[in-house]
Amino acid sequence: MSDERSYNNLLVSAAVVVVAFAAYLAWSSIQGLSAPETSLPQAIASGPNERTPQPVAVKEEPQPREVRVVQAPAEDPILAQAKKLLESPTAVPNEALLAFRTKGELAMFLRQASKYGLKLIGTIDALNTARVGYEKISQVRDYLASAGANAPGLDANYWASVPKLPKSDPTNQGGTAPVGDQLLQSLNASGDRSSWGKGITVAVLDTCVKNHPTFAEGQVTHVDLVNDGSPMHSHGTSVASLIVGNDDRVPGVAPGAHILDIRVANDKGYSVSSVLAQGIIEAVNRGAQIVNISMGSYDDSIALRQAVAYAAQKNVFIVAAAGNDGYTELAYPAAIPSVISAGAVDAQGKQASFSNSGTNLDFAAYGVSLPTAWDTDKMASVSGTSQASAVVAGVIAANLTLGVPYGQLIATMQKDAKATGASPAKVGSGIVQVTKH
Repeated sequence: MSDERSYNNLLVSAAVVVVAFAAYLAWSSIQGLSAPETSLPQAIASGPNERTPQPVAVKEEPQPREVRVVQAPAEDPILAQAKKLLESPTAVPNEALLAFRTKGELAMFLRQASKYGLKLIGTIDALNTARVGYEKISQVRDYLASAGANAPGLDANYWASVPKLPKSDPTNQGGTAPVGDQLLQSLNASGDRSSWGKGITVAVLDTCVKNHPTFAEGQVTHVDLVNDGSPMHSHGTSVASLIVGNDDRVPGVAPGAHILDIRVANDKGYSVSSVLAQGIIEAVNRGAQIVNISMGSYDDSIALRQAVAYAAQKNVFIVAAAGNDGYTELAYPAAIPSVISAGAVDAQGKQASFSNSGTNLDFAAYGVSLPTAWDTDKMASVSGTSQASAVVAGVIAANLTLGVPYGQLIATMQKDAKATGASPAKVGSGIVQVTKH
């Protein structure tokens, strides 16, 4: 009986709770309150006629960004030009050439050079040019900037050298036939030549001319612009002997001429454009009518051009070797228009396998296996455009003493040159000959 009463009381209590909860919900709805959150999944909690919202992909428009172009600061144009010239791999490091318009401007610079950290190495007075050394390229820039409108011309001091024969190339079809003792006969220069070149001074800008029996006593005057104490290389001796040699074993074309030996290259055959330019000035000022330069480089030096122009103003002939690299361009100074450029041919008149060529080549000359003087008492068979250049210089000296007028010399040599059938780029006007006499 007690258990039944307890059970009935429990049912009553449960009913009271349900009624109370329903009343609470009704009251809450009236008061605008939200129902308590449940942990049921949304799909279960939604009514039967409701769809679960699907996520919508919204493409977000890119927001425009401000693009800022950051420009690198422009390099100082004076510094840029200085670097371009002075940092060339073929330029002498830490050196520059400054070409002034007047002697007064050069003199003013010489007083100011140390202020900018520039060290004077030398001057080419005839060209108002100073050769200076520096530690930092900015020192050159600072001086040029300070000079303003009166700034001098800037040039690098380029390396130059006597031509070197390339290694044998089996694919090269150029001429290799040796000339040997047929040189004079091939030049129309046989017979008595003792007076050829008499009264003519030929300057040889090279490694030096050694005292050799092929030269007559007093026939060579020496000037050394290198003065480094190094041994003398025989290249210059070989060149000079082809011009004025008196020995029948190593004969020269014009043995009556005088040689002005101007040493511009060291014992390895190297020089620089400033010294080469100075050598031309020295030759002209000492009365040379012909200057032979059997050396060069592939850099177009302002100083060298100015020196060549100086010689032209004094009516001095400059002859230069085309180069021994087999290139289709000439080395400098041979490439300068007013210079008489010389390429090499073999005994058969074929362009030598090593000879440079170009549309501005003037003449060819025999340059394969020529007998020349060497050292102080030796002979050597030598090939190169260096030797061809010397032959051209000798022919000019001979022609001047054989009565060819100065003003007609080049035209006469062009007319007398032996044709080979090759293009002018390979042999110029042809193979030089002594004017018929």
